Amino acid sequence: MGHGAQADTFLALDEQSPAGTERVVVVKQLHLTRRASSGWKPFELFEREVRALKLLRHPGIPRFLDSFESEPGVFNLVMERAPGATLWAYRKKVRFTDDELRDILVKTLAILSYLHGLNPPVVHRDIKPTNLVRSADGRVSLIDFGGVRDALRAEGGSTVVGTFGYMAPEQLHGDASPATDLYGLGATIIALAGDVEPEKVPRVGLRMDLAAHLPRMEPRLRSALAAMTAPDPDERPATAAAVLALLQAPAVLPAAPRDLRQALVRPPVHGPGHDLVARVVDEIAEFTAELPPPLRLPVRLLFFALGIGGYLGLVLLRVALLPIAFAIAGQIAPSHRRGRVDEVRREIEGGVGEASDGMRALVRGTRLPALPAAPGERRDLAAEHRARAAELRELAVVRRSRVSELRALRRERRRERRQRRREQRQRRREQRDRGEN
Repeated sequence: MGHGAQADTFLALDEQSPAGTERVVVVKQLHLTRRASSGWKPFELFEREVRALKLLRHPGIPRFLDSFESEPGVFNLVMERAPGATLWAYRKKVRFTDDELRDILVKTLAILSYLHGLNPPVVHRDIKPTNLVRSADGRVSLIDFGGVRDALRAEGGSTVVGTFGYMAPEQLHGDASPATDLYGLGATIIALAGDVEPEKVPRVGLRMDLAAHLPRMEPRLRSALAAMTAPDPDERPATAAAVLALLQAPAVLPAAPRDLRQALVRPPVHGPGHDLVARVVDEIAEFTAELPPPLRLPVRLLFFALGIGGYLGLVLLRVALLPIAFAIAGQIAPSHRRGRVDEVRREIEGGVGEASDGMRALVRGTRLPALPAAPGERRDLAAEHRARAAELRELAVVRRSRVSELRALRRERRRERRQRRREQRQRRREQRDRGEN
């Protein structure tokens, strides 16, 4: 999967998993003999990662499975495989929207809140796009705990760990705190948003000039990122919860045009049918993907026609039939009942609106040309298509690799059986020769 400065990473098939299951795992392998010039520091970091993963239990962190020395000087760490692709891989194929960036930020903050809330706090120290994995359903995982600092020591003296551009300034002299991880996460979101490495972002003094670099970003998200990437750790939010508060805080007047803590306009709020749309799109996509290829297009066309017909029917109901019906009801109803008529009208219109969202979701879930959508929705759908395609390609590579491994294993076993049969025949001939003599 990759060759790092300290270790190599491989995909592997767990042959000892429960009967009837096949589990793909990740193996991180450290060759001390190849890194003799680095001394014992790579092994110390490797052991630190093993020690940390054994203790961590969070759905956004791959679970520790095993560690062992396969041969002298070769140490292996086996862990669960985080589903999906790294944000670095996504970045090369898609352009994230503000809503997607906010979603990644919030889900990663949940992981950091868990890590920093432990006693003592666990500081990752190397948060960057290659260490964050996102699945097709939006789940985010944090990987590579080789640089983890599992205790905060007042005297400092820690080894410098991190990646240029993503590590906080205090890491240059070996210091690390929860605010260090918040800096790396902020730099990661900025890199995904602008498709530029953090060290190349325009600056005013030591601060990133996000107003010039990301002028179209939703202002409150940009303000939170500016606070997270303040050069002085004392000026950053102290916790993940503080960042969430910045994302949700009401707008206030800024103290100065470039004040990093300016609160800005409220983010868009999804309507009641938003979760329904996302759920229906995912369920239809998964259902049609499991069908045999000859049936996929007819079934999608059926869903498409059903969605179009239902949507147009609901539009006609909401635009023409409901106003006429309630206009008549308002005229014939007694004066003291007209308020109740208005309440019923609002309830029915709300239900019709949610049903319309469902019909549009049905059309979108077919992956065929859909009803006219806003430019932002079209970008979201295109990004979703590209992300799903990347995930499917990755799964295909894993499947081909697994098939190749199984074929090689079968060939090896056939060779072993043939060798045993040859040896058995040879022993029988030798026994016959001895008996004749």
